[in-house]
Amino acid sequence: MKDFKIYVASESLGFMASEAIISLAASYFTGYEYRLIKYPNVKTAEKALEIIQTASENMPSMIVFSSTHIEVRDTFTIKSLEANIPCLDVLTPAVRTLGKAFNTVPIYKPEFTWQLGDDYYQRIHAIEFAINNDDGKSLSALQKADIVLIGVSRTSKTPLSIYLAYLGYLVVNIPLVMEHKNTRNLFEIPPMKVIGLTISPNRLHQIRNERNTTMGVTSGSDYADMNYIINELEYADSVMKKIGCASIDITNRAVEETAELIIKRMKSS
Repeated sequence: MKDFKIYVASESLGFMASEAIISLAASYFTGYEYRLIKYPNVKTAEKALEIIQTASENMPSMIVFSSTHIEVRDTFTIKSLEANIPCLDVLTPAVRTLGKAFNTVPIYKPEFTWQLGDDYYQRIHAIEFAINNDDGKSLSALQKADIVLIGVSRTSKTPLSIYLAYLGYLVVNIPLVMEHKNTRNLFEIPPMKVIGLTISPNRLHQIRNERNTTMGVTSGSDYADMNYIINELEYADSVMKKIGCASIDITNRAVEETAELIIKRMKSS
């Protein structure tokens, strides 16, 4: 793959650590070329959003960032997922691991915005849970989850999982695939914590076509075939009805709006 762009954001003028990690990771792959595009002094959520927008307009690409500002970290983490852009935080995992090793929390400095309270660590745990259970099907994970999202591919399950995790909820998401029909464990948990995600066939057809174009997939794939999409959505609807769970139509809804609806449903159940 040529002209793959890696957008590197730093809150300072230095990029040595990020460049070293990228170079080492890239050495595990052959036949691929990439171009680094550096952004120094990224200290605001607005600047992070600008970088995400630029990356989304120049796919294929990814974002690598290091920041002690929580609003910048959250913006990169959540908004990159919404835009389906791979994103790597090179600093936070190291700080968190050192904190565990030292059995202490990072030292608070006025110029930094590390959150040291229990809410922060609960959110980190929830985000890790969501990432580890993306497309998760184990019964133990389903039983631990506060929310279980189900739906066909490209119904915003992963971005919603991370956004809800950011709010402190333990979330599992499960794709509904006609060919596999592996949904038995969904009937072993209370239906009130399962949320089905639906979407209009036309909108899903558009999203999948755009995804195929981005990934360089040629025509002929069932994934973006309208008849296949209709059958797949009908299958998903039948599963949701059998479970007896609530469903939300995400067509033309932002992740934040859908998340708000999910939280309202969970609180009223």
